[in-house]
Amino acid sequence: MMRQILLGGATAILVTGSASALTMNITSDSRSIDAFAEAGGDSDSASDSASGGTFDSNVNASASAGSVLTFSGGSGGGGGGNFGAVANSSAGQFSEIDAASLTISASGYADASGNHGDITPGIVSEADGAGGGGGGLFFGDFRADSRSYMEIMFSIDEDVSFDISGFLSAGNEIAVGGEGSDISNEASIILVNTDTNVSAFKTSVSNDSTSLDEQGVIGAGNYRFMVEASTEVNGFVRDELVSSINGNNGFGYATSAGYKGISLDLAAVDQPIPEPVTTTLAAMGLGALVLRTSRRRHS
Repeated sequence: MMRQILLGGATAILVTGSASALTMNITSDSRSIDAFAEAGGDSDSASDSASGGTFDSNVNASASAGSVLTFSGGSGGGGGGNFGAVANSSAGQFSEIDAASLTISASGYADASGNHGDITPGIVSEADGAGGGGGGLFFGDFRADSRSYMEIMFSIDEDVSFDISGFLSAGNEIAVGGEGSDISNEASIILVNTDTNVSAFKTSVSNDSTSLDEQGVIGAGNYRFMVEASTEVNGFVRDELVSSINGNNGFGYATSAGYKGISLDLAAVDQPIPEPVTTTLAAMGLGALVLRTSRRRHS
C-alpha cells in the first residue's frame, strides 16, 4: 500500500511540473494585391485576396493612350505625333499562416511604370487637353500604382519570444520628370500590440533596402503583424515638357518595392519547471526513507 501511495505521489509531482501549451489564435486575415494603370483615356485594374492559409497570386494592369494629337507652332505652323502613352503595374504575394507552428511567412512585390510615348517637338495647343482649355489631362499623361499587403491579427495567451527575419527593398529608375510628375515607393513591416498601441518592432524603406533579424519578447494579448510593398508613378505632359524633349521619345518612370523571405516566428518563453529526473529522484528518496522507517518498526 505504501509503495502505491509513493508511486502516485511521484506521478503527481511530474504532472505538476509540465509546461503549458502556447496558443496562437488568428483573429483576422487581410492579405491582398492590387494593380492600377491609366494612360490618356484608357485605364485598367486588377486585384486578388487571400481565402485560406496559403495565398499565392499575381495581378497585372496596363493601359495605352494611342491617340494622335495636333501641335500648334513649330516649323510650318503645325505638325502631328502619336503620343502612345502607356502605363503598367503588377503585384504579387506568396504567404502562409501556420498557427500550429506559430509562424507567419511572406514574400511579395509591387511594380509600377509609365511612358509618355512619342512626343513630337512643339507646343501642345489648348484644345489638346482632355478637358479642354488646357486644364485637363493630356493624352501623354499616365498613372500607375500597385500594392502587396498582408495584415494578420492574432492573440497569444502567454509571454512569447519572437524572431522577425527577411529582406525589404524599394528603388527607382527615373528617365525624366516634368512639373507635377511624381514617383514613390515603400516597403514596411510592423508588429504592434493593439491593446496598448505599443510597437514591438517596425521599420520601412524608400529608395533603400535592409535585412531584418530582430528578436524580442512580447506579453500575452492581441497583436497586428503587417507587411506591405507599394509603388506609384504619375507622369504629366505640359507645354514646357513637350517643348524641351526636342524629338527624343520614350520618357517615363519605373519603380518597384518588395519584401522577401519575411518570417515571424513565435516560441514559448522558457519557464523554470522541475526536471523530471530530479522530481523522480526526490520521490525515490522519500520512498526509501519511508521503507527504511517501516523496516525498523517491524524488526
